[in-house]
Amino acid sequence: MARIVILVIIAAAGAALWAQMPPTDRAAVEDYRAAIAALSTRTIPRGVEAAFSKLMALSESLTRPRTGQLTVLESLSAEDFRRLNAEIPGARINREETVFVAPDPGYFVKLAGSRGDAADRGFFSALKATYPESVWPVYIEQQTDYSGCTSYGSGKLVAMYRRWSRFQRTFPNRYVVPVRERLEDIRSQLTDSTCACGDASSVEKEMQQFLRAFPTSPLGRRITERLQALRNGGSDIRAHCISG
Repeated sequence: MARIVILVIIAAAGAALWAQMPPTDRAAVEDYRAAIAALSTRTIPRGVEAAFSKLMALSESLTRPRTGQLTVLESLSAEDFRRLNAEIPGARINREETVFVAPDPGYFVKLAGSRGDAADRGFFSALKATYPESVWPVYIEQQTDYSGCTSYGSGKLVAMYRRWSRFQRTFPNRYVVPVRERLEDIRSQLTDSTCACGDASSVEKEMQQFLRAFPTSPLGRRITERLQALRNGGSDIRAHCISG
């Protein structure tokens, strides 16, 4: 009898949570949960990739500003936010200072290992290497809740560009959008970032490494221009930069 009462209370709490959410957001949550649940019992061709895509759709849904410019995540009570976290496996969810729903690479590495194929395993291995500890990529040093400096000189930008480029060549039709986004972010750090964590020599070192590693890259011209400006004293890159 006690177990039945507990289950009824849990069900009622879940119903209250869903009642606060717009239908499109409830559908996004349920679509993702269903995709993960299906993978718990069997291997589905491209099922891991499909689940990841549904998580990205869910992220967009829950973090989009709605009435009064608040997102769905921000509009939930503390208890409902905690409950939502428990309802969405494989996600990192935050609404303090910055609002995001991001994949937990460690969770998906395990899922890809048990239910995925070579593309799934390669993608999530690269994702874990890019985001080993948090939602900040390994080549960015977080300085505030919402900004950081670029870690030039460590070789991390070059290493991640190599890894994602290799994945794109090997599996050109898999995880197309997220792979393109990862590469675009790395390109942006190399060609546009003006906030360097270290000194000018660290910036020069990273850019030289890139040019040696990828001599035919279309990024080469822009990186060469930045190197010349750095050496001539006309660079807009700030050394030992504090972002924000």
